Amino acid sequence: MKNQKQEVSTMDDLQFRRNVYADPSHLDDETRQAIKEDANRESFVSELEALDQDIKQALNIDVPEDLKSKLILKQTFVSHRQQQRKKRVHLALAASVAFVMGLSLKFMQFSSAYNTLSDHALAHVYHEDGVFSNQMPANVTLASLNNKMETFDGSFNGQIGELISAEYCRFDGMKSLHLVYKGITSPVTVFIIPQNKDLEIESSFADENFKGRAVSYQNSNVVIIADENEKLNKWQENVESNIRWST
Repeated sequence: MKNQKQEVSTMDDLQFRRNVYADPSHLDDETRQAIKEDANRESFVSELEALDQDIKQALNIDVPEDLKSKLILKQTFVSHRQQQRKKRVHLALAASVAFVMGLSLKFMQFSSAYNTLSDHALAHVYHEDGVFSNQMPANVTLASLNNKMETFDGSFNGQIGELISAEYCRFDGMKSLHLVYKGITSPVTVFIIPQNKDLEIESSFADENFKGRAVSYQNSNVVIIADENEKLNKWQENVESNIRWST
């Protein structure tokens, strides 16, 4: 009798760690499968869960629970805004902040230093400079994407490009979805962000390195950011023709 073929996860270490760091207590089926296949990954998740418990106990004092995260991120974005006035260079403190945030990314919140959706989106892209490249595999499935889109009462009828990464992130304290697609010369970023009346929306924006567009829907905003080689109108058309909202 032939042995029944077992499903094997093809998730790489970068995707796996990002999923676990985002929320080790609520993992999707693909990540759980990856854990079952690798004892080292299982041990890593157990250590991270134990670390989360230690952090919760350490934060159980009479101060705001997220005070430490906000102070660290406030310092990072102040530095970023100073560099914006010069030439909008990359965040100098990204590496140190990434190290601190690696302890528990679920405490991560971007501060309210920005009043516009575009400035906040650009800061987010600069913050992750170097994490993604066009040479990375684009193996995120449509099913996996739509599983995360359920959080925002939306779905895609089809892929709008070669999807490198689809991960939750914090956008001005709101749980949002950060999509990274292969572009002509560099990755294209798409954010799915809940509506926030405190963030002003600019339909078009740009700086020395990137250009972007923002589209407002009933409950969510979609922001697209890419380099000068991309035709943003085509990306916007692909999004609008493929995305569906249930409410």
